[in-house]
Amino acid sequence: MQRNVNNSNQSRNGAMLVAKTSNNVKKANIARKKSNSAKRHSSMHAVRAPKIVTIKKQDKAPFPWSAVIICVLFTCMFLFMMMNYAEVNKYQKEIVSLDNKIASMQKSQDELQVTLNNKYDLAEIGEYATEQLGMVPGNQITNRKVITIEQGDKVEMHTYDDGDEGGFGFLLSGFGEVIRDFWN
Repeated sequence: MQRNVNNSNQSRNGAMLVAKTSNNVKKANIARKKSNSAKRHSSMHAVRAPKIVTIKKQDKAPFPWSAVIICVLFTCMFLFMMMNYAEVNKYQKEIVSLDNKIASMQKSQDELQVTLNNKYDLAEIGEYATEQLGMVPGNQITNRKVITIEQGDKVEMHTYDDGDEGGFGFLLSGFGEVIRDFWN
């Protein structure tokens, strides 16, 4: 025994919902009818049968995998970009330090070039010879002595080997210099 129930609720496809009465309710209605026929007039009360309405389960929205993937990709791209900025910053610091090193080396090179140019300057060499070494120019020498060696004469050089530098001969030559400086 099925009844169509006119409800204002309709399913998504527009079909009417069907209400079914349970078996227990059916048995109770049959028993009442039998007893009601005898006591129809004595106890008349309305009995409502429970209605079971089946409602179609609503579909849940699917998980937004595409949004999650896009967020992960943007995060990875942001981290990659920050890593690149850090490396660029590191390289810029290296460039600045190398530029400073180049500037100091160029300054040192300029100083060494000036020193080298002064070593070959004849005026500088003459000044060093006269002031530091006590030399005089050749045209200012008045007392010249010339020693001539005849053909039969010969020069012999004797060398004394102490073995180690700083031996007894070195000590004696040191004493000789001290005495010579004292007399001058």
